[in-house]
Amino acid sequence: MLPTWLTAEYLQPRLRAYCQDDRLHVLRIWAKPATGTGENFVGVMTRIYVDYQLGDGSVVNKTYIVIQALSADVPQAEVFFEYDLYTREMDMYEFILPKLKELLQEAGLDRKLTADAIAVDREYNTMILEDLAPYKFVNADRVKQLDMAHTKLTLEMLAKFHAASIVLQECHPRNSIDFRFPSFFLLYIQCRWIASYCLFNKTLFIEHLNR
Repeated sequence: MLPTWLTAEYLQPRLRAYCQDDRLHVLRIWAKPATGTGENFVGVMTRIYVDYQLGDGSVVNKTYIVIQALSADVPQAEVFFEYDLYTREMDMYEFILPKLKELLQEAGLDRKLTADAIAVDREYNTMILEDLAPYKFVNADRVKQLDMAHTKLTLEMLAKFHAASIVLQECHPRNSIDFRFPSFFLLYIQCRWIASYCLFNKTLFIEHLNR
């Protein structure tokens, strides 16, 4: 289940950097599939469970999502590699989303917007992301789809993301990513990096209605 290279020794320095704790010590890692059969055809998603001890001696139990690129021998992988999809997605999580988060926070939007990237590893074509399940995010039912209220909420949040991206382009043009490829793949990339808004979060919705 776990990639052979994803060991405590690999994860520990990355968690130390993310948690800003040089004495953090990984105690144990194990894993389960993060999606069901047929739910994700773009990559391999695994939920890892990590027990680690902080510098103050307290023990933390956390989960993270590992997203790996498909192996080159998978039929659809040829298209994804041709359009450099995985590299662009890693660029989004490593460079662009943190900047958008800062801009939105400056505008007073402090909610959880996307999963933080714990690690972006280009050698292994892998990202380790924050698990949003503890925040009560769950996937929307693709058959039932979103109701009108959640659709409006999703579009509102997407609009804020788009506004922040325009500010980012104007103020920090060097942080932009070259998206010179067909619109289908541009749309797909955008949908992937704003996946948090395509998640059905009842708690967030109730808070929004009560404002």
